[in-house]
Amino acid sequence: MAAKAVLTILVAVIMALPIPAFAGKKTIIDDAKRRVEIPESPKAIVVLNSSNLELLYAVGGKAVGRPESTGMPKELFEKVKNLPSVGETPNPNIEKIVSLNPDLVIGVNVSFHHAIIPPLEKANIPVILLSINSYKDILDKLEIYGSITGNRKRAMSIISEIHKKTGEIQKAVQGYRKKKVAIIWGSTQSFNMALPASFVGNLVEMLGGINIAAGSKPITSMPQYAPLSMEYVLSKDPDVILLITHGYDDKVSDKFKKEIERHPAWKRLRAVREGRVYQLPYPLFGVNPAVRVADAIDHLAELLYPEIKNGSGAVLQWSGKSR
Repeated sequence: MAAKAVLTILVAVIMALPIPAFAGKKTIIDDAKRRVEIPESPKAIVVLNSSNLELLYAVGGKAVGRPESTGMPKELFEKVKNLPSVGETPNPNIEKIVSLNPDLVIGVNVSFHHAIIPPLEKANIPVILLSINSYKDILDKLEIYGSITGNRKRAMSIISEIHKKTGEIQKAVQGYRKKKVAIIWGSTQSFNMALPASFVGNLVEMLGGINIAAGSKPITSMPQYAPLSMEYVLSKDPDVILLITHGYDDKVSDKFKKEIERHPAWKRLRAVREGRVYQLPYPLFGVNPAVRVADAIDHLAELLYPEIKNGSGAVLQWSGKSR
């Protein structure tokens, strides 16, 4: 009887203990089509890229580890600057991640994040890969983060506000002549054209822009981009040229300006003749703008349809020379 009484007391004590928030599990199907079991309410999250980190914090979530990123918005960086860094997005530090004892790691659907899944899973750390390649992706991921953090109402409010602002901008550009657009992604090594499947390409199409790269053969290692061909661009004669640089590197824009100045063929383009060549601001377009996507759309609308607003809003504009 004594043993039975002790057992009864022990069961009562265990039942009285609070149940950890992570005790429950749920299944997420990530962007790699993997079915991953994660805690119902993760409490120690490591995020491997800036865009996902921004979405997590936007809905009220927090992380225990952050990426080393130069493209992180200042407001977000102030919130996470004291968190341990787990390395740059393309090269996360597995040992550092494990040392933080996370109950969830969030990366993107790219090869270098696929590579860290096996060692982390061996450490019983679940990994989900969430990529953001379009406007719809941002809204979908906000909903996921609302579910993960238990702040679904807040997430839906943000989604509604983005929808509202975007709808107003799209309505404002209706009725204007659709512009042919060349979106050029530049580095000091090479220039490529962004396809409609790219994030910026998606936003341009939402505003009625005609991406001249549509139908071009993508680069195998970069399926959202196609090689830049001067002859092809000349044949399409875009109304607007948008330049995106990798990072805050003035050398890239300087190189592009010199290309225009050096080759008379560039000067035959309508966009160059009319001064409609713009460098897009890196914080909005060099990396995914996350919850600032409506600001990115508004910026593009000003560049494509200057008839609507007085002033281009461009960070850099030139026609054969800087101005």
